[in-house]
Amino acid sequence: MPPSGQQLTDREAALLTEYELIRNEVKKMGSLIAEINEEELDALTHSMRSVEQKLALVYTVFRSSIYAHLTQQDVGGQTQDGLSVYSEQFQTNCPPFD
Repeated sequence: MPPSGQQLTDREAALLTEYELIRNEVKKMGSLIAEINEEELDALTHSMRSVEQKLALVYTVFRSSIYAHLTQQDVGGQTQDGLSVYSEQFQTNCPPFD
């Protein structure tokens, strides 16, 4: 705001008008995001949790099949230490199951 007794120039008035429009749009976006979060966040979280559980199951089955394969090789005398061969061949970002 200008000091009392001064008028805004046309540029200043246009700038303030644009600022107010942008502020209103940001407020609308904020309320829309809050509404989406309230309505859809629980469903999305539940869905993602379901996917996470399925992925963990697939990872466990994959790891157990690799273990079984390496165990069969070890029994046949083809490898000396099957688990160390496995850990050297395959690198994942999944945490180890200990």
